[in-house]
Amino acid sequence: MRHQPLQPAYILHSRPYRDSSLILELLTPEFGRIGCVARGARRDKQRRRQSLQPFAPLLVSLLGRGGLKTLGPVESAGSAVWLRGRAVYAGLYANELLVRLLAVGEAQYGIFACYQTLLQGLAEVGGESAEQLESPLRRFELQLLYELGSCPQLDYCAHSQEAVTAEGNYRLENETGFVPVFRRGGRQAVGEFSGADLQALERARHSGEFDQALLASAKRLTRLLLAPLLGEKPLQSRELFKQVYKSDDR
Repeated sequence: MRHQPLQPAYILHSRPYRDSSLILELLTPEFGRIGCVARGARRDKQRRRQSLQPFAPLLVSLLGRGGLKTLGPVESAGSAVWLRGRAVYAGLYANELLVRLLAVGEAQYGIFACYQTLLQGLAEVGGESAEQLESPLRRFELQLLYELGSCPQLDYCAHSQEAVTAEGNYRLENETGFVPVFRRGGRQAVGEFSGADLQALERARHSGEFDQALLASAKRLTRLLLAPLLGEKPLQSRELFKQVYKSDDR
């Protein structure tokens, strides 16, 4: 069987296959999400422990022409990112998002780079508190949504076809974007955002720096945008996180 040259990859998910193998879901820049069989990986526990781990940068070779490849030679592309505490569950959450949302076999250079940035950010902030994880997670979610074409320009009003104003209020409408809301006083609805927040969110998406006051709006926005893409099936990583850290909600 012919195989492709070694290329960068991360393992997003693995599950047992037959007696001694694994089926892996990989993230690669050239093929995006792609499945492969790691033959004998469960038998060769030393190999699995050293290389076939999540959050570890790999160089992989994929054999075969079908939809489900066979994993060929594997090399380390550097040290695995060391995640601890809550950061482990944040990484698993990102992995599950990618498995659920990415089509198979489509190049994802931008998303691959965003994922690398996320892992580095999670490792740097540590996992002692949920608040530390918010900024890297929100940045990753927004970038992922943009790469998928599922996030409108945050500082643009679809109704006026001009930039939002800091003093205005806007509602997110699926398939349209942000439209103005004309009202006096009262609390914002779930899908409403101030123009000032939308402007700040657009800046934060590029810089990756979310101040504490902006994180609640960022989380509300990404939840709204992700909901129609994920459908009714709950995220397993989110449920596991809630079970382990009952007072937190990523």
